[in-house]
Amino acid sequence: MGLKTVTPRRVGLFALPLLAATFAIALGFTLSAPHQAHADGHDGAQTGTTLGWLDGQTVQFFYSKPFFCAQPPSSGAPSGCEVGADGTVDPRPGPIPVLYVMTPLGFRPADSTLHCPVVGSCINHPSTIDASRLFGAAAADIPLPAHSHIVDQKHGGWWELKVIGVSDPAVWDQIVAGKSLATVRQLQMAGHGITGDIDTNTYLFFSVNQAQGQ
Repeated sequence: MGLKTVTPRRVGLFALPLLAATFAIALGFTLSAPHQAHADGHDGAQTGTTLGWLDGQTVQFFYSKPFFCAQPPSSGAPSGCEVGADGTVDPRPGPIPVLYVMTPLGFRPADSTLHCPVVGSCINHPSTIDASRLFGAAAADIPLPAHSHIVDQKHGGWWELKVIGVSDPAVWDQIVAGKSLATVRQLQMAGHGITGDIDTNTYLFFSVNQAQGQ
């Protein structure tokens, strides 16, 4: 499997209702997408961009291949993507770096702080996921929530996704200000308003570039 990250703590049970509420609340949001989609890339995928955070800076992710979600673990979503269980099949051999998907829990932050603000729609991401391992059978096929991205290295190719939930707007604001995995780890160690790393079987393919104006 890909590179594994030391998890400061497991997802607390207190966070699960908030995370479930987030997915429910998310269904009501239909904001404009920030990414730019272009002509078809590899394997019939669109090419396009989103923003992300790396070591205190805003960077640009350039996507050129579809997402990858292989079973097992089993998934009830058409995408085959699962949150709450690690994948057993990688898109390629060897170590794979991690993309941390920062997901607001039970509140909607400012649109300017969300790299993928449109629920169920972000360039070359799955539109739905299975979260039944966290919330039960009713969450076996839900739209991908609005979220932001953090990486800790420059890389071009496959990335393994791990989800981190944020339930406190003040904690979210600190992450937005810090724009780094180091900030997230400090907040996780403090143990308030943020979950540990949640495994998925999902991989995205993109390169990390300097963002315009940065």
